[in-house]
This record gives sequence, C-alpha cells and structure tokens, in this order.
Amino acid sequence: MNDVTRVLLLPLLVIALGASGCGSDDRPVTDLAGPPLHAREHRQSTQDATPRPHHTHRAAPGRPTGHRTTRPKLAPLPTLRRESAAGHLLDAERMPALADGVAWTVVDEGPEATERVGACQKTSLESIGALDAVRRTFTVPGEAGDRASSTGAVQVVARFADDKSAWRAHEVLRSWRDDCEQRLDFPRKEVGPLETVPVRVGTGDNYRTVYGPRSAERGTTAGLGIVRSGSYLSVVEITTAVDDYPAGRDPARVAVRRIARTFG
Repeated sequence: MNDVTRVLLLPLLVIALGASGCGSDDRPVTDLAGPPLHAREHRQSTQDATPRPHHTHRAAPGRPTGHRTTRPKLAPLPTLRRESAAGHLLDAERMPALADGVAWTVVDEGPEATERVGACQKTSLESIGALDAVRRTFTVPGEAGDRASSTGAVQVVARFADDKSAWRAHEVLRSWRDDCEQRLDFPRKEVGPLETVPVRVGTGDNYRTVYGPRSAERGTTAGLGIVRSGSYLSVVEITTAVDDYPAGRDPARVAVRRIARTFG
C-alpha cells in the first residue's frame, strides 16, 4: 500500500471505530438535569391518575355553621281566671233567717265603705291590707220603729295579696275582739268568747256581742262571723234587738258555714 492510499483510508478508519464504540453500549444516556423524558412523562401521568384527598372544613366548636336553626314557636300561656270577691257574697236566700218565715232582702251592694263592720271592728278591711273588698247589706222588709234600726245583716269579702296577708288580717280581727269590751262606749256591754266554727274549706270562727243602754228592751245583740280561705277574708254580722236574737241557734255561725262553702 502506498502513502497516498494510507492517507485516504485513515479518516475512514477513525469514523468506523467511533461508530462501532457507540453502538456497543446499550445503557440509556443519563440526563444530568433530571430523569429521562419518558420517566417524567410516566410520573406525571401517575400523579394525574391518583385521586387527591378531599379536605372537609369543620367549624370550630361553639361557632355558627352558617345554617339558622328554626325554633318551634311556643303556644301562649292560658290566661289565669281570677276569682271574684263578689262571688263569695251570700244571696238573700242564703243569709240565715232570724226566725221562720222572716226573709232577708238586699238593700245595698258595692265596694267596702269606710264604715266598720261589727261593734268590735276598728277600721275597714282595706285599711289593714286588703287589695279590694265588696260589701252587701241586708234588711228585713216590713220592720218599723226601733226594730228597723237594730235589725240587719252585712257581709264584706276582701281579697289580700297572698294567704299570709289574709292570715295576718284575721289575727287583727281576733285581737280587736280581745279588747272590745273596754272600748265599747255603752252602759251595757258584753263580749262573748271566740268560738271555732267547723267548716269544710278554710277557717271559721264567731262570737256574740251585746251592747246598748242598761234597759234590756233597748239594747242590741250582734253575732259576728269570720271566714278565711286562702287570700280571702270575709266578715259577716247579724244584728237584732236584744230579745229577738235566736237563743237556740246562732245565725252568724250558720252564715260562716255557708260562706265557707262558696270557696269549694
């Protein structure tokens, strides 16, 4: 082989050796900037296919969640029925008669007057704490002269703030009886003992008073009864001439029992 031929073949030999060296290594070419392109594409497709967890927002305890709770409407309370004091006043037919065939008739009715009820009473019931009080006055038709002025009946029903207030007023009425005889400004005056009247509802008691001039024919006998039930207090008085008040029975005690029945 001459020199010309070597010069021409040498470049061809170098090219052939370079091509054969590159083809003998079958490992992938490493990308210094990151994983191979086909690896990045596979990872990206895997991330896209993997479902991401769903985060649920929970409201902090004690804070509103944004939903308004509708509360049920409450039914209105029923109106309480207040008992009327006038409902415990006796009718003329229920007021005990002084004698057979002698009936009462109502002559006046309205708020309690400032005048006292009973010879031993000092003031009205409203003056000792009653919230309100009603009064009914009775008489016997056909009476004339002195008998007309001494024969009659009156009942007062008072309502107090509560049971204890009514009890206190009842104690005041009893204390008025205790010193009544010393206060009566009459030549003749007798105050009988306070007696308990058995009643179905509440508490009842009564006593009798005789007062007036020394002449028995001109004096007055008054039977007074007291009824207390709950926050109510009732006073009833029946008066006659001294000799006309029944001896075998006490109309005031009968009136106490009948008034107590109006409370239940």
